[in-house]
Amino acid sequence: MQELKNYEQILDLVKNESSVFNLSQSLKQYHPYDIAKAFLDFSKTERDKIYQALSHEDLADIFEYLDEVDAANFLKELDIEHGTSVLSEMEVDDAVDIINELEEDASSYLENLELEDQKEISYLSAYEEDTAGSIMTTNYLEVDADWDVKEAMKYLIAEANEAEIVDPLFVSRNNQMVGVLDLKKLIIARTPKKISEIMEENFSFVNTNDSIIDASMKISNYDIYALPVLENQKLVGIITMDDALDVIKDEVDDDLEKMASIGEVKEGRTTLFKTLAARIPWLILLLILGLLTANVIGAYEDVIKQVTTLALFQTMILDMAGNVGTQSLAVTIRGLSRKNLDSKSKTRKHLLKELKISIINSFLLGILAFIVSYIFLLVNGDETINIVMICLIIGLAIFISLILSGLFGTLVPIIFDKLKIDPAVASGPFITTLNDLISVTVYFSLAIILLGLYK
Repeated sequence: MQELKNYEQILDLVKNESSVFNLSQSLKQYHPYDIAKAFLDFSKTERDKIYQALSHEDLADIFEYLDEVDAANFLKELDIEHGTSVLSEMEVDDAVDIINELEEDASSYLENLELEDQKEISYLSAYEEDTAGSIMTTNYLEVDADWDVKEAMKYLIAEANEAEIVDPLFVSRNNQMVGVLDLKKLIIARTPKKISEIMEENFSFVNTNDSIIDASMKISNYDIYALPVLENQKLVGIITMDDALDVIKDEVDDDLEKMASIGEVKEGRTTLFKTLAARIPWLILLLILGLLTANVIGAYEDVIKQVTTLALFQTMILDMAGNVGTQSLAVTIRGLSRKNLDSKSKTRKHLLKELKISIINSFLLGILAFIVSYIFLLVNGDETINIVMICLIIGLAIFISLILSGLFGTLVPIIFDKLKIDPAVASGPFITTLNDLISVTVYFSLAIILLGLYK
């Protein structure tokens, strides 16, 4: 509620305040995140007022909370000199993300940065996207294992203002990382004592080419604020908790887009044509699968004509199979994304667990479907049909279809993952349509067998 209130106040303030000085003083009362949330809803003229009212450092704080695509577009609204000054005040990893989105304009900004900043940005930009090196920051404090605690404390006081984080400190010896040091331990330690005597030698880390998902999960699993990134055992950067949260959020957004079969185009950041181009291939694929389902149903047209009552329960069976398949799919994708299925034993255990759950659920729902359909047909059915046999077909169809759908929803993402294909593309409408094919075939095949409706 407070966030919405701040948003409305900032919108009103920027639209109505004519004094640059008053606007500057008023905006500084709000958190940069709140201003960033409102930034997208300002006109170009209103944003120009903010550019004039705030310092480079204040704008840098706001831009760090914007999506890198939006931040790059807004940066282009500034002249090169002004934009470069904003970039120079940002954390280097955030600046790299924005510069990568500037594309052909990137060189213009890089040329105006200080030589040290240019080297640092060029170094981080060299790492492939989605690797730990691509999201790390080089703004940390590193102490030598052989330093006395007094020497380390002097270094901390001198450099703390320039570092992104000061706790923990990272400990190296002979150009190789050997431990981490909590700030509290350094503060209470007394000379003469070396850093190696109070540091923690058992620490988590990732290498520069490790996946950003692996890095984010380590931060989450070990509950640490900053994860060291190594290259040949040398400390070259750190990944902070806020960067890990951004990665996890982006991964969730990406999976949701794929589960909805809309591709990877972000709404509001691309043209109508590109959005349509991302969605149409999926819609065409689902249309083809839908036509295939219709053809399968058409193949059983004679069966439906002989026992029209079967058509009444077709939707129920398809919906139940789709629900069970989606549940198994969601649990499996979550397990894969959290690296809980990274071994054969864990995968086998997961498959057996999901199979047991599917069998129990299918058995209970099959019995319930038999009872409900029997009552329904007893009240509404005609006397020419064998009610018990129809209900048996419905119950068996529910039982078999739900087991197959659960198994299918579990196996498909695992197989996709083994083939290095994102398992999220196996979800949503895609797997539901495939489950429809399975359920229709099972349902009407049982009707043919149990009712003797052979051609």
